[in-house]
Amino acid sequence: MNFHTLAARGGRDVASASRPLTAPIYQTNVYVFEDVETVESVWEGKTPGYVYGRYGTGNHTMLEDLVARLEGAEAAVACASGMGATTALLLGLFSAGDHLVAARDLYGTTASFLSSEGARLGVETTFVDATDTGRILEACSPRTRAVFVEALSNPLLLLADLPALSAGLEPRGIELIVDASMASPAVLRPIEHGATLVMHSLTKFISGHGDMTGGLVLGRKENMDRLREAMIRAGTNLGPFDAWLAVRGARTLGVRLERQSATALLLAQLLEHHPAVARAHYPGLPSHPQHVLARRLMPGPMGAILSVDLGGGALAVERLMARTRLLEFAPSFGDVATTWTYPARTSHRRLSDADKVAMGIGPGLVRLSVGLEDPGDLIQDLQQALE
Repeated sequence: MNFHTLAARGGRDVASASRPLTAPIYQTNVYVFEDVETVESVWEGKTPGYVYGRYGTGNHTMLEDLVARLEGAEAAVACASGMGATTALLLGLFSAGDHLVAARDLYGTTASFLSSEGARLGVETTFVDATDTGRILEACSPRTRAVFVEALSNPLLLLADLPALSAGLEPRGIELIVDASMASPAVLRPIEHGATLVMHSLTKFISGHGDMTGGLVLGRKENMDRLREAMIRAGTNLGPFDAWLAVRGARTLGVRLERQSATALLLAQLLEHHPAVARAHYPGLPSHPQHVLARRLMPGPMGAILSVDLGGGALAVERLMARTRLLEFAPSFGDVATTWTYPARTSHRRLSDADKVAMGIGPGLVRLSVGLEDPGDLIQDLQQALE
């Protein structure tokens, strides 16, 4: 065989009577077929197989199947980011003239996307207080296609009463979409409480190591088939290596969230009574306004996120940033390392001061994403930073 032919064609197949314990990365953008009959069979979905990278690889299937089983969903679609998943959701589920009712404290970029791109596509969005079930149901009209809420709101960790919403929406044929990124299926599984579609930023707790970006939508197979077509056409597909990393992270999701949640509760209990803290926000605290609902929806761990209002306002936040040695400022969450962020100047910076006040986001509010460090080290760092 000629040198150039050998270089192009050799070294692709390896014989082995055993198989790897960890699935390989299918780092390819296209698949080879041996005959036309197989081409037709795979392309039409009659035979399992893969065609082209944008359509998905074995890594995508493993990720989608795994998280779907964790959530109790029929199927899932992996996308390049959480916003990629939102894009596939909008393009695959909605049509011009449809109406959407959304939580007013929905993730800022999602809210902007619905208000701008959604509106240009002819989808009208009404934003309401997601903690008020009655107002949500009142906002629905004959044109309403779905209600969109978060499992735990960012950054105040408020909850929507999913069973009550489901009971009011299902008879009217309205979908209940829940972004569960702040919780993860280790904390709250919305489908068990009546949700029909669930979204995740895989970037956060499911991958959990700060080394990939991805998104996922889950629900009934008929809806996921529509979203998959939208994802393929829009090109919001996830790469195979990122899919592999997400599966790697999901393997330890349960043990990570159990430890992270326990530490988060410990920190919340400590900070709630600290003289520098005006208020602590954590659903595991009896002082949380929806603690009873939280215990009903999350009978186990209650999540690794907590927020606190520093009594000294913006100056106290600047002092915290200057004095922390272990906690690092990072505008994301869900990592194995504990990080914190300042919503007024990151996720909610585009809101007016009046809107921030209406949502309860004051100048001293900071959000902590608790990692896997020793709780004693975190307590020591916080105490010296807040002195």
